Amino acid sequence: MLLWIKSSKSPQEIRDAILNPHSDFQQKIVKYLESVHTGDFLTGSRAEVENMLQHKGNMEGYESPLNTLPTAPPKVHCSCNEIDCQRWCLDNKWGTCKARFPREVFDATQIDIDTGALCLKKSEPWINTYNSVMTYLLRCNSDVTSLLSGTAIKAVVAYVSDYITKWSLNTHVIFDVIQTILTRNTELINGSGTRQDKSEWNLVLQ
Repeated sequence: MLLWIKSSKSPQEIRDAILNPHSDFQQKIVKYLESVHTGDFLTGSRAEVENMLQHKGNMEGYESPLNTLPTAPPKVHCSCNEIDCQRWCLDNKWGTCKARFPREVFDATQIDIDTGALCLKKSEPWINTYNSVMTYLLRCNSDVTSLLSGTAIKAVVAYVSDYITKWSLNTHVIFDVIQTILTRNTELINGSGTRQDKSEWNLVLQ
């Protein structure tokens, strides 16, 4: 989903305004961008979130989300927005993550004084930048990014256009893909993994 704000400045005008030492535009745009998306957990660090989940799991009456249907959108973003590289995302000649994880982290928002580029505050390398309201409403993994260059805008437009115009797969091709995935991952089904690991895999298959 690509949103363009009507009557907004062009990417070049934004960079020029950011680099203008006599304007407060720099502080205003940083404040705005930090308010609409984040690359951190909402309730603390990763360790704090994990401890909270472990504590809840030990409480009487707790039901694992693996065994129940959700009654409300998830509040803990490590359940959907946290990334963990798997074998298939490293399957390239460079051996690096196709989604560019882990991401670079910044203790505070930084501005390149030569180009006007913004590097927003981010402390979690394995989390997409996301908008909490969109995550609440869409209930899925998302990646919210401010596009401040013509190159970035063109890349997203090309990606979206290619995605929505691609040919649909035939049924037999879909089943062949499923069979290939199951064949490559038989250890997840028949292996000696924990019950929770198998439950997660079964949930994906369903």
